Amino acid sequence: MAYELTRHRFLDLLRTYQPSPYESFGQGDTRFTIPMHHAMKCRDRLHVALKSGLRRLPSEKQTIVDLGPFPGSLLRLLRRLNYTHSARLFGAGLMVSDEFVHFMHRDVQADIQAVNLDPAGGQFQSKGYSEKVPLPDNSVQLVFALEIIEHLKSPFHLLSEAHRILGSGCHVVLTTPNVTRIGNVLKLLIGRTPNDRLAPPGYNNPDDEWRPHAREYAMHELGEMLRQTGFDIAESRFFLGEDTQQCRQSVRQHGINWMKWPFYVVPHLRGSLLIVGRKP
Repeated sequence: MAYELTRHRFLDLLRTYQPSPYESFGQGDTRFTIPMHHAMKCRDRLHVALKSGLRRLPSEKQTIVDLGPFPGSLLRLLRRLNYTHSARLFGAGLMVSDEFVHFMHRDVQADIQAVNLDPAGGQFQSKGYSEKVPLPDNSVQLVFALEIIEHLKSPFHLLSEAHRILGSGCHVVLTTPNVTRIGNVLKLLIGRTPNDRLAPPGYNNPDDEWRPHAREYAMHELGEMLRQTGFDIAESRFFLGEDTQQCRQSVRQHGINWMKWPFYVVPHLRGSLLIVGRKP
């Protein structure tokens, strides 16, 4: 029987959730009107992704991989759910310090490995990171890749690794900003670029393992990339991932936010994309 993570159940989990030092923004962070942490800030995205993935996760065998695990919120939430309390949890990506690895192992028994999931970018070759997720073929039941492909120069390596490690009939869940969102349309209408979060020309700093956006995607592009990698499309949806909740904003920004709401009745003008690929 499929596990259903309701919004009410998820918010109950967040109410008792204790953020790690890697997730906390600090009591004095002036960006927020209340003390904030990563899991709370990203709650819309995390709930949509977890709900979609867990309803497809078998109960008898559970190995779950987070591609891009820092700062650990997804894996820590998974461990606190009764349905996945005994699952094997694994993370692979960048920003993986020894301290973060030890903390995640001690806190939730998650195995975290530094992996360069964008070798086509070339920035991290000198660091000697593995380019393969250190798990056997067909050994995983669920892969998450949340808000990561927009940071990659070529997402096909990440998708190919997800396909390799997943077993037949198992799923990968991706979320990413929607390039056709109404905020981007409005910027174009007033003559501004929607790409102001993308990597500036000449950006190449291998010491900075947080990457700016390389590009953003429309839903049809994500579907085509997954199909080219060998996945079937199990689900695709546009959703509102409101990461600016409890952020301090000017009166002008509040007005712009209210102006966007009527456009959200059109799905492809919403801010975020979720797509689920199934390995045949």
